[in-house]
Amino acid sequence: MENPQQVDVQELVRRLAALEAERAILRTLYRYGHSIAYGLEQEWVACFTEDGVFDVRRRVGSASVRYEGRAALAAFIAQHTRAPGRYHKHMLMEPVISVNGDQATVQSYFARLDATAAGRSFIRAFGRYLDRMVKDPDGVWRFKERVAEVEAFGEEP
Repeated sequence: MENPQQVDVQELVRRLAALEAERAILRTLYRYGHSIAYGLEQEWVACFTEDGVFDVRRRVGSASVRYEGRAALAAFIAQHTRAPGRYHKHMLMEPVISVNGDQATVQSYFARLDATAAGRSFIRAFGRYLDRMVKDPDGVWRFKERVAEVEAFGEEP
């Protein structure tokens, strides 16, 4: 008779690996937000693979844009607003992570909070991210493709 308290070591190893992958993916998701807010350009670009894609799709308003490869990503982030010239925060909410080996998909919500020149806050945009991520040979999870579906975008009040 098997002992119900007996531990399946292989199952524990699999579960631990899944938790570690999710934690590493979250680290990249959070690094993205911290680096874009304060102009940490190299750190932001490093969130993507060499051939990574950042695809911004707007439901209404201005045209969508797509940046492919690290050179295009670096050009995008070089012109992006940042503290102290412009204070804003990219907030990530409710990430749903699905890991399959060295690949993962993530769906999450985002909101961009901005500050006016007078120090008042407002929601600049919100929507959702659809991410395809890969674990690079160096062990870091990076965006292969990040689609930002901007569902609403507002101007400073």
